[in-house]
Amino acid sequence: MARSLGLMAVVIAVLLLIGPARTLVFPGSAKLPPVDYTHQVTAFKEVAGIVLAPSDLPSGWRANAATFDSGRGRAHLHIGFATPGARFAGLDESNGPAAELVRQVLGPRGARVTGTTTIAGETWELRRSQRGEQALTWTTGPLTLVVTGSASDAQLRTLAGSLR
Repeated sequence: MARSLGLMAVVIAVLLLIGPARTLVFPGSAKLPPVDYTHQVTAFKEVAGIVLAPSDLPSGWRANAATFDSGRGRAHLHIGFATPGARFAGLDESNGPAAELVRQVLGPRGARVTGTTTIAGETWELRRSQRGEQALTWTTGPLTLVVTGSASDAQLRTLAGSLR
């Protein structure tokens, strides 16, 4: 019986190393491949009529996620970035109600504005997400933008300042 249990332990260990749990053992292999988000940006602009997309981000930034959803004239764009230092920064943009996007991206805790800051001549609101991450929000015309993630404050400001 001990041999059978030992054999099962070896099989389970092998499955853990070749299955999804390998990211716990070898986290470097969990990197998402780079993503080209131009299609999602174009689709958002077709629905919303306007889009502010990241441009001229520093080297070391890599887009690794991009989604676009729309319905009833409302659009939602998400672009995620891996930043230098193995952190994450995300941009969410919508032409729907500002409070709805903020709640969807930041959770209930994000409804509270904790201050303001100026980035590229625009006043952004400071908030905290449900996970405790710093968040920047800005509403301009029909668009609401949310920049948040585990990235440093400087990196979040860099992303927000790159929007054109």
